[in-house]
Amino acid sequence: MGTLSRMILLGLGMMLGLGLSVRQAAADEPVVFPDIQRIVDAGTIRVAIRALDAAPMIMTDADGAPSGSEPDLARDLAKKLGVKVTFVRTAETYDEVVDLVARKEADIAVSYLSGGVQRARYVYFSRPYIRQSGRLAYNRAHFARLRRDYGIENLRAIEGIPEAALLEVGVIAGSVYETNLERDFPGSRLRRFENLNDMMAALRNGDIFAVMNGGLQLDYYLRSNPATAIYVAVDPDIRQPDEIRIAIRPDAPNLLRWVDLYLANHVGMLEDSEIVQRYLNREQPIE
Repeated sequence: MGTLSRMILLGLGMMLGLGLSVRQAAADEPVVFPDIQRIVDAGTIRVAIRALDAAPMIMTDADGAPSGSEPDLARDLAKKLGVKVTFVRTAETYDEVVDLVARKEADIAVSYLSGGVQRARYVYFSRPYIRQSGRLAYNRAHFARLRRDYGIENLRAIEGIPEAALLEVGVIAGSVYETNLERDFPGSRLRRFENLNDMMAALRNGDIFAVMNGGLQLDYYLRSNPATAIYVAVDPDIRQPDEIRIAIRPDAPNLLRWVDLYLANHVGMLEDSEIVQRYLNREQPIE
C-alpha cells in the first residue's frame, strides 16, 4: 500500500472516530424538556407582576425597576434556571396577571397570587411558598357606634342587625378577596379599590366600615403607618386561609415541576412576619 493510500485511510479513520465521539457526546448530554428549553433558548424567563405596587411584595425602586419580595424571588428563580428575567408589568389587577400567563404572554407570574379554583382553570399553580390569612380590618369609631346602638359584642354579630346591609366592605379589585367576600358574605356591599393606600384611607376616614385583605400586606401597612391603629383595628377571629403561589403557563407542566422543586429546595415556606420585617425599612411610610 502506497503512502497516499495510508494517509487516506488514516484520515478516514480519524473522521470516523470524531463522528463517533460527537454522537457519544450528544447521547451523553441530557435532554431538556421542551417547555424549559424554550426559556433556555430565549435566555430569559418572562415574569408577570402587577403593575400597581403592593408593598412589601411588589414595589418600585428609585430607578423605576420592580423591587420587593416577589421581584427578588423572581430574580433568584431565573438565576437558578440559568437565564435572565424579563418583567411583564402591564396588568393592573391580580386576575389580569393570571390572564397574561393564561394567554402565554408571560411564562410565570410571581405576583403575590392566591390560587383558587377559578384561576386554576387557566393556569398551573405551584406549591405554596407563603402561608397567610385574609384578615378583616374595621373602623374603630364605626364599630363602637354599632355596639352602643345594637348591643353587639363582635363583628360576626353584625349580620343580625338592620344596618348590616348598608355597611360597605372594601376589597382590591380583581383580588381573590373580592370573590371570597361575594361567596362568604353575600349580604355585604363591596367597594372596589385599585390599591391598598386608597382603601385604607377610606377605612380610616370612616367612608367604609371594613376591608378584607391579605394579612401580610395589612400588617406591613399598619407597621409602616402606626398612627392608623388609632382609627383602625384588625379583627382577631375572622380569618380566610390563603396560600401564595406562582402561576405557570398552561403548556408548561415540566416548568411547573421545576418551579416546585426550586421552591422546596431554595425557598421553603416563608413566614409573613419575616417578609414584613425584611422589607419594612426599604421605603418611607405611606402617610
